[in-house]
Amino acid sequence: MDLKISDLPPQFESIAMKVGMDITKMLFKEFGGTSVYFPTEKMIYKDARDREIIEKFNGFNVKELASNYNMSESYVRAIIRKDK
Repeated sequence: MDLKISDLPPQFESIAMKVGMDITKMLFKEFGGTSVYFPTEKMIYKDARDREIIEKFNGFNVKELASNYNMSESYVRAIIRKDK
């Protein structure tokens, strides 16, 4: 059966235009009937960012890390504390 992008529900048309119909059909086959949540791009990098902050922490550079990662010093400290 020849499925076209215009046959899809409107919310899936943009997905099909970005990834192509073959991948879209695979997504329907794999996840059809379920709810799938896509976190923000910022959230998918959170663990990697936190790990990098912990690796770069030298005991004295909280202010520098906060500036580099555009976050408060208290948040950087919380990330470091969480690792201990």
